[in-house]
Amino acid sequence: MKRSTSIITAVAVVAALLAIAVAELWPIYFHKVWRGQPYVSAAQAKNPMLAATRLLEARGHKVRIEPVLSYQLLNQLPDGVMMLSRYARPPDERQAKLLLDWVRRGNTLIMTPDWIGDSDDEEGSQESGAEQLTDPLGKHFGVAMSGRTRMDDTCRIDPLETARREKRAAEAAQAKAQPAEEEAAEEEADDEDQASEQEPAGPAHLVCLNAPGAANTIELARPSDTLQRFEGKGPQPLWGDTYELAVLVYGEGRGKVAMVAVDAGDSYFDNDALRQFDHGELLLLLAGQSGPKAPVMLVQHNEPVSWAAWLWQHGRLAVLGLAALLLLWTWSASRRFGPMLPEAAAPRRALIEHIEASGRWLWRLPQGRALLLDAVRKRTEKQLLRRLPELHALGPAERARRLARLTKLPEAHVSDALLGAPASRAADFTRQISILQQLRAHHER
Repeated sequence: MKRSTSIITAVAVVAALLAIAVAELWPIYFHKVWRGQPYVSAAQAKNPMLAATRLLEARGHKVRIEPVLSYQLLNQLPDGVMMLSRYARPPDERQAKLLLDWVRRGNTLIMTPDWIGDSDDEEGSQESGAEQLTDPLGKHFGVAMSGRTRMDDTCRIDPLETARREKRAAEAAQAKAQPAEEEAAEEEADDEDQASEQEPAGPAHLVCLNAPGAANTIELARPSDTLQRFEGKGPQPLWGDTYELAVLVYGEGRGKVAMVAVDAGDSYFDNDALRQFDHGELLLLLAGQSGPKAPVMLVQHNEPVSWAAWLWQHGRLAVLGLAALLLLWTWSASRRFGPMLPEAAAPRRALIEHIEASGRWLWRLPQGRALLLDAVRKRTEKQLLRRLPELHALGPAERARRLARLTKLPEAHVSDALLGAPASRAADFTRQISILQQLRAHHER
């Protein structure tokens, strides 16, 4: 009886364990559950402002995407709106000049100025910050990105930022409550403390913008780095947000330049941030500054203008002319064994033709005339010394005077033929050879 009771109890325990296991494993392995997974399409990865592109096209704007702000593009910009991505570097001096000329014709430029060191609103910091301006367009308008801590207390509290701060504070409190077991955990807690210390004190407010033409107040997320305008360093903006933290619009000729702040991670017009608050409405507002359906150009990157591109753009004819002259000089300076001749005929040529060809080739060589003249001089001097042994005792100049008296030739011509350098003119060189031949002929008799 006792044995059967034990068996029944064991079977009941095993059955209970199996039931618990089935209940736990069934939802995991046998029950289909739909879970959302973040997905980034190839088009979205290629274009961080894909959502902005679709929104603008839906509102009637023709959108053109350019990967690089090249020098060729700057010289043929179409009218409309240009938006420089946050990944694009600030334009250099030449690009800034071309962009300002384009804006003055009634177009709109949307960009982010360059960053400077952290500064607040004190006069000393204003002067030091203005000296750090290296962006040509930022310097022109007297604005830059900086780490100011000023908040827009006239706007409502940001619920997303408030939730993020509460989560970070809870994690920091939990980390401090638990004993630090590893050095890595301590370093992480220190980083969290430092990050929390850098956050601005007080509640996280949004940025409010009351722009001309906007039906309602536009609410924007406050970026971690904000705009910094330097009084007296540029023109006054036409309009902007309440405390000039995120958006400033300047007039330039008949056009406008909009300076928009960005975060280190996202801008208002990126795919993830465009759907937050009124960022989409801000995009449509700025895109409509040049017309309700003005074409929009999105530039993803910036390319510095090289000196070669600038030279080709402004001095193309001079470059081509110099290249042609260089080719002609190279062709003329290239050495060739005589001029190009037609193909030789089948019959053998006469000996005189070979002699003439050799003479022409030697004449064109830099040292060819010297070779010809030295050959004739050596043969002439050898014959004269054999016929007139007394010439051995005379020097070169005395020997020339003696031969001139014997042959009744001009002494200057004889001296030039025996001692002078090879003449560069054909007539003078021929006279030198002729004098030497006359000296040989006179003493062969």
